[in-house]
Amino acid sequence: MPMSFLTSAALSAILGSLFGAPVELAEPSQEIVVPSVGRSFPSGVRLGILRTPPVNGQAIINDLALPIAPGLQVRNEANRIILPTMMTGSNFLVLYKMDATESNVWRIWILTPAEIAAIKAGIQVVARQPVETEQSTADSTQSAASETPVTE
Repeated sequence: MPMSFLTSAALSAILGSLFGAPVELAEPSQEIVVPSVGRSFPSGVRLGILRTPPVNGQAIINDLALPIAPGLQVRNEANRIILPTMMTGSNFLVLYKMDATESNVWRIWILTPAEIAAIKAGIQVVARQPVETEQSTADSTQSAASETPVTE
């Protein structure tokens, strides 16, 4: 369902004012790197504007009618799984992930204002380090001691 010129211009103006610049949405084949702000997203997610809640077997994202997978999950801003019928309003800025065949929308996350700001700013967050146990600490101490150069 194509948007009218006025709707497109209004949406562009609203998103431009939110981001301070035009929003560049990923092409369907492009992936984006998402900074971590409280919840994590899998690799391969794409940024888009969900026009209306997914109905009748399709989701309209970035003006493309994409079929939805049978196990579609929609997560709200609090990361709770919701039914598409629970969504009110339109034009949600979302991250979405396609299924393994790249033909159906499998997961949708509605973004929070903090996540939108982080994506806009392009903040890079270092991956979390694994939690050390007593055994791994002892192993690293032994390996560090064996790698220490001997000076005479």
